[in-house]
Amino acid sequence: MIAFLKGRVVSTGSDYIILDVNGVGYKIYVPVPVVGSVSGNSDQITVFTHMNVREDAIQLYGFLNTGDLEIFELLIQVTGIGPKVALAVLSSMSGSAFIQAILHEQVNTLNNIPGVGKKTAQRLIIELKDKISKMAIKGGEAQPDSPQALPDTANEAMQALTALGYNPVEAKRALRKVVSEENRGLRTEELIKLALKELGRL
Repeated sequence: MIAFLKGRVVSTGSDYIILDVNGVGYKIYVPVPVVGSVSGNSDQITVFTHMNVREDAIQLYGFLNTGDLEIFELLIQVTGIGPKVALAVLSSMSGSAFIQAILHEQVNTLNNIPGVGKKTAQRLIIELKDKISKMAIKGGEAQPDSPQALPDTANEAMQALTALGYNPVEAKRALRKVVSEENRGLRTEELIKLALKELGRL
C-alpha cells in the first residue's frame, strides 16, 4: 500500500496529475480543484494516496490532505459508491462542505453532485452520518492555535474541527461566536454542530 508520494508535478489532465518521484512518473487521480491548484507548480508536493486494485488495473487516488483522503475512503465504503463517484463528490465540494451536508442531512446539496441521485444522497446520509459524527467527536492530536480561553468542551470541539480539515483560525473564530455564557454547559458534540453551522456562514 502506498500511503503518500512526494515529488513534483510534471503534467496534468482533467482529473489527474503525473507526479515525478525520483524519476518515476505516477499517474494519480485527484479532485478537479487539486489539478488547478498544482498546475504549473514546480515545488515538491506531498500527495496522500489510496490504491484501488482491480482485476484489470491498479489506480492511485490522491489528496493534498489526510482529511480529504479519509472522507474518500469513507465514501467508497458506501453501497454503490465507487472511486469515480467518490472523486466526483470531492471535485464538487470541499471536504468540510461535504461533512456539513451529511451532518445536516442536506439531500438537495448532495443531489447536485454528478452521479449522485436522490436515493444515493439519502444512502450517503444514512450510512455516513454516524461515522462522520464519531470521527468529529474523536478529534485527533492537539492542533496549534487552540482556543485557550474557552472551556474544555470547546477545546475538544476545536481539535475535532481541525481534524476534519477546517482551518484552525476559522474553527477558533466559529467557536468563539457560538460559546456564549448559555452555551458553556453544552457537550462537545453539540458545540461541534453549532460551530459547523457558523462555519457554513463564513
